[in-house]
Amino acid sequence: MLGTFIDAFVFPGLLYALVWTVGLFWFFRKFMAPLHKRVGPYYNGPHGSYQTLFDLSKLWTKESITPKGVNPYLFSIMPLLAVVVGLLPAAVIPWTPSGPAISTSVSLLVLVVLVGIEPFLFFLTGFGSDNKYSFLGGIRVLTQAISFETAFFLSALAPALLFGTLDLNVIVEKTGWLSFLILLPALLLYFVALLGLLEQPPFNIPDAEQEVVYGFLTEYSGTNYFLLNLSKFVEFMAVFAGAGALYMGAYKGVFFDSYLWFFLKMLAVAVVMITIRAATPRITLNQMLAFSWRWLVPISLLNLAWVLLARSLFFH
Repeated sequence: MLGTFIDAFVFPGLLYALVWTVGLFWFFRKFMAPLHKRVGPYYNGPHGSYQTLFDLSKLWTKESITPKGVNPYLFSIMPLLAVVVGLLPAAVIPWTPSGPAISTSVSLLVLVVLVGIEPFLFFLTGFGSDNKYSFLGGIRVLTQAISFETAFFLSALAPALLFGTLDLNVIVEKTGWLSFLILLPALLLYFVALLGLLEQPPFNIPDAEQEVVYGFLTEYSGTNYFLLNLSKFVEFMAVFAGAGALYMGAYKGVFFDSYLWFFLKMLAVAVVMITIRAATPRITLNQMLAFSWRWLVPISLLNLAWVLLARSLFFH
């Protein structure tokens, strides 16, 4: 009973997700500031660390306004549901050598399915907002998710084909330097696909300010706005951890195995994502669709052929 409570509310549950969100949000600001030749948070607390807490507490305590004409139940429940769904993948990820909170032989499928549900919830937030910009933003989320989920699933399937299992814990145990080199193309494809799923530049099309105001988030404020952004950062945590578990050995490191190695690997993925976010302009919707279906999906299929060949050569 105590172990279940700790898993759900401490690690890797709600408290861990909140700490991750605050830390990553602060890291986003500080890391992007020199890339954009800005100062970033500086005055409040050591290296501006308190500023993030102040901003989040402000959002948490501001009034949540429900516009007239919206579906009040759909409008209010979606932010909370998005956070819950975003937290669920953490239960099947092997964060430490002791294994995941919930052990299942199909944990890879659980991870992929739960990550794929989140964009549909964002679509419903736009659908229930009774605002044309919110609705268009929601449609863009769904269109983008369908386009990138195929490549995301195919790239995530590569370790399963190589090791012959859908269990993330077994995949981590079997991961080594040879498998990392074999799966490196899959990791790159996974990373590009997650940029699209997370709506990060250059694929930040659903919340294009010049076109759809703020997309599906347009009508949200206060606590509901905070929860939707929290769900996004929790999704960051899930897909970064997925990259670490699928391709980089998760907690496995040099001389000793520890969560510290997992955290550093997740941080490395975050650094690359933030660098791309700071350096690339947004592409258009038709460019995104052409890139995904003409290039990303076919290359992902070719990568599976490479993984099968590598398995027959090195893992027979």
